[in-house]
Amino acid sequence: MEISEKKLVIAIGAVFLLGVFFSIANGYYTQKTGDPLPLIAYAIAFISLAVGSALVLLFQSRINKMQLENILKILPQEERKIMEILVERKEIEQKHLVVLSGLSKVKVSRVLAKLEQRGIVEKKASGYTNLVIVKL
Repeated sequence: MEISEKKLVIAIGAVFLLGVFFSIANGYYTQKTGDPLPLIAYAIAFISLAVGSALVLLFQSRINKMQLENILKILPQEERKIMEILVERKEIEQKHLVVLSGLSKVKVSRVLAKLEQRGIVEKKASGYTNLVIVKL
């Protein structure tokens, strides 16, 4: 799963704001009690941040999977067949894709050219065939 730059900036900003919040809280707590903020407060914040991050990653992967399924439904039959194989394998040699899809070499080549044009797949030369890699 790829994380966009916008999401990364937002996450770094949120962690920075959390640090600022703890600095302010530590200042107030120190003024009132004369002691620094207990380490347990920092531990709780760290655990909360870790659990929150894990939940975001979990739900993001589910959302991505649902979006991919919806996209596959609207593709033409040949493209859908090839994309289902590619999504399952992440990368595959073009000659194996021909065998698994049951389509002709020419049809697979044309479909891959369309998908490559759209930026969905990437083809790399690999001997007498191409290695097809999903870019999603």
